Amino acid sequence: MSINLSHNISHKDTERTKDTEKDNKFVLNFVPLCLRERSFLISFLLVSFFSLFCLLSCGLEAFYYIDYIPNGDMQDTTRATIRLPSSSDDGYSTYFTHFIIFYRIYISDVPTEALIASPDTNNVFIDTLNSSLNSDYSSLYSRTNKTTTDVVTSDLVNAFYNKKYFTLTFEGKDINKILSTDSLGKKMEIFFSPVNGERPKLILNETNEYILTRATDTPEGVPSLTFNPKPDKNLYFLNYPELYDTANATSAINADVATNTKTNTEFRHTYVSMYIAAAGKSLEALPRNIYSQPTFVGVFRLAGSS
Repeated sequence: MSINLSHNISHKDTERTKDTEKDNKFVLNFVPLCLRERSFLISFLLVSFFSLFCLLSCGLEAFYYIDYIPNGDMQDTTRATIRLPSSSDDGYSTYFTHFIIFYRIYISDVPTEALIASPDTNNVFIDTLNSSLNSDYSSLYSRTNKTTTDVVTSDLVNAFYNKKYFTLTFEGKDINKILSTDSLGKKMEIFFSPVNGERPKLILNETNEYILTRATDTPEGVPSLTFNPKPDKNLYFLNYPELYDTANATSAINADVATNTKTNTEFRHTYVSMYIAAAGKSLEALPRNIYSQPTFVGVFRLAGSS
């Protein structure tokens, strides 16, 4: 009996060929599948990154916070004492650059050295001194009220400038450098002596004294305003006749002074209202100015010029 070996061999070869083709098809199908999964993963990551970028660039910004300055102690119109925050307080070790003090002068017909207003009250009797002082204090109270949590600070400088509050300066010194990180944790006093001719000053840690002077330009970040304060040779916080003259209380001359709307009275007195806040910079590639909630310092009476 003969055996057809060629047929059997041919049949086995055919089966092996078919198996090889199946394996090749599996490999050919598996490789594109892996590539498609990898491509899908890359596409997913790119879309996710792009979506996150869009969210951040469309208003979902990082939150930067600097804690407010605690309320100080003020007993009358001559002295206020504040303990400045330390580097361990929120935002002071990362964003803080300097403290900023806003002020505005008000003309009055009322002489007093008693406490006019305090950070913990809405009003004592500031309405009797000047109606603008009363309205400004009431308007700014919502920003200084520490019991609220929805205070907006991004527009702080504009908010004060809209009330014609300017930024305090020092005679012969850069106030931003003096009240920078080196001042953190120190005791700060603002002293308005009742003695005529004695210039008001700021004192740090009871040793370093700086003479207070009025501004000659608008605060940083608001449109510039050209004005020529009087008396131009003496920008100290003293009650000069040119300062309490209501005719000079204009945006072209004494832009930092509020006139008085009372009639049939003699204006011979001036007071200054002050607020303090912390300023800083965000950590973005293009840093933004950031501010703490402002704190009301108090209202001081200006002594006579001589």
